[in-house]
Amino acid sequence: MVAVTGKQLRVTVIDMQPIMPAVGGGRQRLLGLYHALGPGIACTYVGSYDWPGESLRDQQLTPGLREIVVPLSPVHHEAAAALSRRTAGRTVIDIAFADQVHLSEEYLATARKHAMEADVVVFSHPWAYAAVAEVLRADQLVVYESHNVEGLLRMSLHDDIPAADPLVRGVVALEYRLCREADLILACSQEDREIFARVYDVSWDKLRVAPNGIFAFTYELPTSEQRAAAKKVLRVGKPRLVIFVGSNYGPNNDAAAFVADELAGDRPDVAFALIGGCCDRLQNKSLPSNVILLGTLEEEAKHAWMRAADVAVNPLSAGSGTSIKMFDFMAAGLPTVTTRIGARGICSHGVPPFVVAELDGFGTALDGLLGDAGRRGEYATLGRRNVESFYAWERISPAVGRQLSVRLAAKSGPRPHFTVVIPTYERHHLLDQLMLKLDAQTERDFEVIVVDQSASPWPAAQAVRRFPLRYVHSEIKGAVAARNLGGSLATGRIIAFTDDDCEPAADWLRKGRAWFESPTVVGVEGLIRSDHIDEPEWRPVTNVGFEGIGFMTANLMVRSTAFQQLDGFDPAFDTPHFREDTDFGWRLQAIGEVPYATGVEVFHPAQRRDIQRESQAERNRFFEKDALLLKKHPEKYRQLFFMEGHYRKTDGFGLNLRRGLEVYGVNMPDWMAAFLPGK
Repeated sequence: MVAVTGKQLRVTVIDMQPIMPAVGGGRQRLLGLYHALGPGIACTYVGSYDWPGESLRDQQLTPGLREIVVPLSPVHHEAAAALSRRTAGRTVIDIAFADQVHLSEEYLATARKHAMEADVVVFSHPWAYAAVAEVLRADQLVVYESHNVEGLLRMSLHDDIPAADPLVRGVVALEYRLCREADLILACSQEDREIFARVYDVSWDKLRVAPNGIFAFTYELPTSEQRAAAKKVLRVGKPRLVIFVGSNYGPNNDAAAFVADELAGDRPDVAFALIGGCCDRLQNKSLPSNVILLGTLEEEAKHAWMRAADVAVNPLSAGSGTSIKMFDFMAAGLPTVTTRIGARGICSHGVPPFVVAELDGFGTALDGLLGDAGRRGEYATLGRRNVESFYAWERISPAVGRQLSVRLAAKSGPRPHFTVVIPTYERHHLLDQLMLKLDAQTERDFEVIVVDQSASPWPAAQAVRRFPLRYVHSEIKGAVAARNLGGSLATGRIIAFTDDDCEPAADWLRKGRAWFESPTVVGVEGLIRSDHIDEPEWRPVTNVGFEGIGFMTANLMVRSTAFQQLDGFDPAFDTPHFREDTDFGWRLQAIGEVPYATGVEVFHPAQRRDIQRESQAERNRFFEKDALLLKKHPEKYRQLFFMEGHYRKTDGFGLNLRRGLEVYGVNMPDWMAAFLPGK
């Protein structure tokens, strides 16, 4: 965790809804994001109710999160209701909030008071920004934490009501202003980040992603015996149980009807439980006897059914954004069959942690899982690991806290030209040597971020150095995850990647700087020298002979704006990490120039093959990732394939590449078959 020096960091989050009870995606996001920003951070949330009749509430939700909910005035509610009547009965209290908030003096005074006392002021939705902006100070960090791109969303919701046009235009103007004046924008997804950059012309430098998630560590994964026992408690009279969860929302209602009409009727020996508001539309229908309509359940009751279930389904045929129910299923260890729409926007480590099938093949895919306990176990493990890595509030909230701390600290001083990002894992002694090389840099305008995934923290993390050092000890394993974390925290204009076992030349950064004087250059691939060339017992690491095609993070520089625009390294290439740098380099070349610079030099010592992680057998396994590279960049991969020549000189290459093609569902191209031996 990045330390907060001197005093406790005070964060105020302002919105117009309560957090508790945390029902619905918006409130769950508020609780998840801010419940545990970090031990040195105190967060106060100021919200309200968008319905009348409630009273003031002030409560400590978690050790780090206080919730203050101030009711809006009766006059405010009357004004909002009158406006609703003029806009065909639409709920417009949110999009009219900026114009009407002056009617709720107590709410406005409370929001302004806590904003003035804070170091960081977060606007979750833009509604209250205009009314609070006048009390903000220049030394505060101002953050827009967006749940959607509200301007576009409100256009789509209200474009059929001419009377709502002025309100919608006001939303666009307000969001545009907040985007321009905020120091940091936290978007829910890379897609939203791209829209902010394109529609509002926001610099990529201040756009970061804070994804939606769930509390993933609340429950342990049940054993098969525990699932069977849970079925008995719930009186499920079938040997197998399939569940679907969905609110009363068009795509969810269609999916629930598909489960009842298409899946359940053909599988009388399987129980199908439907949970949530999607049940409302089915109450008066004639349903198969194996369909159980449970309606909306409390969290404990919902989890009890998930604990009893064998498989979850998500047969969405329409909808936008990420299907949050997928996180619930994965956290519960439920192997899941979903459509591509249901799986949209979910990151993975290459192998999807669920079965993807379209509606016409959905039943067949479901039968395959129901009939194979081994596959169900594999998907349960994959899904749980996936949600813990990417979508656990327990990890997202501290990550947001780090981001706020770093951004506030950076605002108080000049921006560094470089950020050097170094992932490390169980090699603290090599990290110590690398620090000496960075101390010796002739370029002095840089900061360093070390992301350490070792079991124990680095003992020398607090040592005095000639450069600013941010040290993050991370539980999430994988070099891709480490580099992406470092890149998200970087405040330098240029991000320079190297490895913990490397030795940059003293003029590494200084010579790299010169290349970026050209505005068309988005990245620089530097020279990587090695030793013990052509010695079988050693693995040399060099890019000599592979200039402009291979790319290696041992010596790779990129503009921060380009790194954010590309959303960093693709996590599909992690665990084990391989080819993520090649994929990134090729994507980088698509948006600008990436010259090869022989003067920008790093020495990478060769690694002994008798070290397990460096052995030929261990390294050959990585060639599975070539299948992903082929899938994303078929033409460039063909060039790399013949340039590297692993097919003729590296034992095990063909076997592992073939395995990767099968694992990642990639067809072998005709040109490749002649160069790989049969299975």
